Amino acid sequence: MALNKTIQNTVIAIGNFDGVHKGHQSIFKLGKRIAKKNQQKFGVVTFSPLPYEFFQKNKKIIRITLDDLKVDLIKKNNVDFVFVCKFNKKFSLMSAKDFITKVIVKQLNPTHVIVGKNFRFGNQRKGNINLLRKFGKIYNFKVTDLQLTKEKKIKISSTRIRLAIEKGSMDLAGRLLGRNWSIREKVIPGRKVGRQLGFRTANILIKKNIVPKTGVYAVKATIKHRIYNGVANFGLAPTFFRNKLVLEINLFKKIPSFYGQFVEIAFVKRLRNEKSFKNKILLIRQIKKDIITAKEILKK
Repeated sequence: MALNKTIQNTVIAIGNFDGVHKGHQSIFKLGKRIAKKNQQKFGVVTFSPLPYEFFQKNKKIIRITLDDLKVDLIKKNNVDFVFVCKFNKKFSLMSAKDFITKVIVKQLNPTHVIVGKNFRFGNQRKGNINLLRKFGKIYNFKVTDLQLTKEKKIKISSTRIRLAIEKGSMDLAGRLLGRNWSIREKVIPGRKVGRQLGFRTANILIKKNIVPKTGVYAVKATIKHRIYNGVANFGLAPTFFRNKLVLEINLFKKIPSFYGQFVEIAFVKRLRNEKSFKNKILLIRQIKKDIITAKEILKK
């Protein structure tokens, strides 16, 4: 995202900010406080795709939040601007010095730069805090490097949140994120099995996000800016022998069809493991129990 013009005298935070968790939010609060004190604008600099995604294209997908949702979450922190660097081959070959002079200084002209303690940048990750401080003296910007924030003695990091999601520990993930973990994806046509059982479901493939542990979840769905409570099954639907992982959502309130639309699904709590049932009657009975449990959880 190129800026229309160079912004003078900014305070900026630079990072991947995957998940936009409580640690990231504390960085934004500090940046806004410094900017307000000096009557300047505060902005966030991030990357798309994330560097590890660019260099490890065929590796396991571990994204907590995709770009569109991530930018929306950053904006909710009332930052003045979000600057997204397109991480492509040309950008990956940019030296650390050029990143400072051509991106940070030329386009953003900061008086203060905030980064994480282990921040690395530039071709072959040769840039570090010391180099940033060295150029800060030349171009008149301060550098603040921050340690990981803690939540009840647990260090907040994207890695820890990913582990919680993979284990189905949505309570822990939510505590570290400061909100329920969510994905934003398009609703696809399903096999209409839910409807045959008396439960209309919407189907979603989790393609580019980290995938949660299979099982049944209490969820909240945001559709056209309105929030609906529901229950969802993520898995292979073993009773019906599906061959791919699908998220099937049943909303408690009946609403018009939203096939083909993008919806945001927030995972509130994992209720149980996915399991196979001997017949449809037993499955229907269990779904009804899941709905009752989910409604109780979502009341809180």
